[in-house]
Amino acid sequence: MSNWALDILDMSWVEHTTEEVDFVIEALQLQGHERILDLACGFGRHSLELARRGYPVVGVDVTPDYIKYGQARASEEGLDVEFVCSDALDVTFRDEFDVILSLADGAIGYFEREEDNLKLFDIIAAALKMGGKHIMGVCSADHAIKHFPMRCWDAGSRSVSLSDFKWNARTSRMSYRGHVLKFGQVLEPISNDFPEGGNCEIRLYTLEELKEILHQRGMNITMSYGAYDSAIPASEDQFMQVVCSRKERESI
Repeated sequence: MSNWALDILDMSWVEHTTEEVDFVIEALQLQGHERILDLACGFGRHSLELARRGYPVVGVDVTPDYIKYGQARASEEGLDVEFVCSDALDVTFRDEFDVILSLADGAIGYFEREEDNLKLFDIIAAALKMGGKHIMGVCSADHAIKHFPMRCWDAGSRSVSLSDFKWNARTSRMSYRGHVLKFGQVLEPISNDFPEGGNCEIRLYTLEELKEILHQRGMNITMSYGAYDSAIPASEDQFMQVVCSRKERESI
């Protein structure tokens, strides 16, 4: 997860940050005072936008350049957001947050060992206050099984983002690679082959798998959507937003 670079700032989907935060506030019915943990926050686009709206936020990411960028922006704007450079698996918060975000995957499924992927859910459950809410934006295994391999385009004001996806049914992992095609630049040929070791592999889960994983950790799914649209069922879009709440405190 540490090989990302700040050229991600030029990807077209970054321009959707404001609408995504609008969706989070509506889906979680936030009141404006909740303390928020943004896990695998990247360069802090959601953390910064939430802080601009008055929410106290802690953003955690393993990439130093992302954290430095977020800290610089927060300082420039005088925002109440703390950025921490850490692997998500090393987070030790307990009963501290009203809301935890795992948007744009939020490192869910990013680890090679399944026990580490499951440990991240333990960390999320432990960090939530009683009655706290968690929202994750993850790729859907249900959708991948039906539709991968797939190529997607997304146009922004400065560039076009091209994403390729493949599916490994044996491991339940998605292979992903992305390209940023900036307007005004000469387009280089794009190979149809995934380079060995050059793509990102992510463990995907079906909605039923997530229900069981979360239930085992004292969390219950309350809503699930496709994309960032409450009118789209989770099973009908590549990206699903899953909202759950912490109902009881158990030993974790």
